[in-house]
Amino acid sequence: PFPILKEVKGKEINGDKDKPINLLIEGDNYHSLAVLNFTHYEFVDFIYIDPPYNTGNDDFVYNDKRVDKEDPFRHSKWLNFMEKRLKLAKKLLKPDGVIYISIGNDELAQLKMLCDEIFGEFNLVEVISRVAKTASNKGTQFSPSVDYLLCYTKELPQLGKFKDIVTDDWLKLFNKEDKRGKYREISLYQAALDVRPNQNYFITCPDGFKARPPHGKVYRWTEKTFLENLKDDRVVFKKAKNSPLLDEKGKKSIWNIYTKTYLSDREEEGKRPRNFLDEFINRRGADLLSEMSIDFNYSKPVNLIKYLIQITNKPNDIVVLDFFAGSGTTGHAVLEINNEDGGKRQFILCTNNEDNNGNGLKIASDICYPRIKKAIKGYKSTKGENTSGLSGNLKYYVCDFVEAEPTDRNKRKLVSESTEMLCIRENAFELVQDADDFKIFKNSNKYLGIVFYEEAINDFKKAIRKIKGHFNTYVFSVSDDPHEKQFADVKSKVTLCAIPEVILKVYREIFK
Repeated sequence: PFPILKEVKGKEINGDKDKPINLLIEGDNYHSLAVLNFTHYEFVDFIYIDPPYNTGNDDFVYNDKRVDKEDPFRHSKWLNFMEKRLKLAKKLLKPDGVIYISIGNDELAQLKMLCDEIFGEFNLVEVISRVAKTASNKGTQFSPSVDYLLCYTKELPQLGKFKDIVTDDWLKLFNKEDKRGKYREISLYQAALDVRPNQNYFITCPDGFKARPPHGKVYRWTEKTFLENLKDDRVVFKKAKNSPLLDEKGKKSIWNIYTKTYLSDREEEGKRPRNFLDEFINRRGADLLSEMSIDFNYSKPVNLIKYLIQITNKPNDIVVLDFFAGSGTTGHAVLEINNEDGGKRQFILCTNNEDNNGNGLKIASDICYPRIKKAIKGYKSTKGENTSGLSGNLKYYVCDFVEAEPTDRNKRKLVSESTEMLCIRENAFELVQDADDFKIFKNSNKYLGIVFYEEAINDFKKAIRKIKGHFNTYVFSVSDDPHEKQFADVKSKVTLCAIPEVILKVYREIFK
């Protein structure tokens, strides 16, 4: 069968009509990703996922059975599970899109090889270590404290530069000021620099004596660059008792030489984020869920996801996807960032609705959805404190299925069940006209038309003539012909597409 989406109207949340509509999809994430390959092909900017770490402690289910540490095919089952999903996820990314994958020691090596194969090893952005917990005595020889984030992009040459978040502590480093503004001093000589030609030379100091790096060491700049910056008043000479530089006789110089690095230049250029994170321990994620009265284990901290989104240095209207959504941390993070900077980022969460650790609560309906609802509308914490809502909108969908056999009847069935998918694809949810044989929806700048029977084309054309605007129009056809001849008289008002062929084309490729 082929997957489709059905909206659960009773779970819709309308918080702010000026903000984007976020999506929560309940179902197996493989089927959700298949649907998104139709609705969001090459449209996603940022993906974060936190898949099972496959520790052998019942955290991974394959073919409805939990995989334990004694299973000789433990790694291959996990890789097969991940490969199918990552291949679909890659198709959703824009050329400059990024994906972060959290993972532990058990599958780090295997996951990197898999991602090198799917995304290309040349599209690896970084392997990041993260302190997950500060204390543990579980290890045999070492105390396990870290997990990892693999970051890949689709086309590295198109990826913009990442920028770290500017903190107050970093700003304090720029503690001097001149006519250009605030700056910090950085030594022109640094012992760890790689040896390069033309970067070990004498510099004449204010008293006429000269100084240079020790043999085999270098300055950060070539002599030409140094002289240009000296002329531009970007060099500082300071007397030093323990200068690393040498004078003309090979003795310790009394001078050290510094360069000015201006805050304005660094803010524009940006500070590079580190590949080691020690501020986002798991305890913070658990504490927040406890405050929200959400019963779920192993949630990542909201601030981790916010940080990963922010350092990618993308616009504030990106599409963010998490197809291992769990408790909904990624959605919560997007709501927080939008609330802080007025952004219009949209999130898509996909998660199954399995029993959560045997406690009787379903992951999508009883954990993820209530958490997002509380984040949007506000809640009273377990301490009795009121937390204001972050505002936002949400639509809740469930994966359903139609028969895949290529009969006219099944094609009719797929079209009749495709309304939600088409609304998501066109980002048009406001119903303008609901006729028996066609529907018209709109968003802020365009219209969506769905014609379920070719006999209704004339009635649909009459309706759109009364409405000013352009219509992306999906028309039922048993072939790939969207009946262009019948739309010739309104050609300028419509962009035509035949359904279900446009959907089937995607599904045939996935489910072949």
